[in-house]
Amino acid sequence: MPDLTLSATEHGMLRIFALSSELSAQLEADGSLDALGRAVGVEISSADDVQILSVDTLGELGLSGLLREGYDVTPSLEDSLRLDALGRDVALIRSAAFGGVQATFLQTGDAELIATYAEGKAPAPKFTQLESDAAKGVLGGPAAEAPEGRNFAVRLTLIALAAMIAAFFWVFSYYIGF
Repeated sequence: MPDLTLSATEHGMLRIFALSSELSAQLEADGSLDALGRAVGVEISSADDVQILSVDTLGELGLSGLLREGYDVTPSLEDSLRLDALGRDVALIRSAAFGGVQATFLQTGDAELIATYAEGKAPAPKFTQLESDAAKGVLGGPAAEAPEGRNFAVRLTLIALAAMIAAFFWVFSYYIGF
């Protein structure tokens, strides 16, 4: 039996729900996922993370092939046979569709949780060095040190002090004399 709990911090999980024909018809007529959210017991906040499809339309690929090719999930042989034998509509729902809430899924007749899988992680693309001279950039020696801001203040203070000393001697020599 699949796990019916949804953690608030869960990510990277894919749940497969088998849908009743009534719910499938309602979803198709409404064009919204509100009925699906009520059927599973959790509000769906991101429609981009939900895929509803009929297993019959997948042809030779089957639901297990769609999981392998589209979601990087490899179900076991037993699961593959069971998933490919489903004859009704299914909803593939990623964890991100639930908006980070903690909940427990309902097992209603309208939407039955069939399986839960961890989505695969695609490998990071290989980094190749760029061969162009423009990609090398300009390499130079170390940058010259920027002058400190207080040097100007020190110089200005010394000039003012020298001017005050010169004025003192001028006044002293004028009145007292040498």
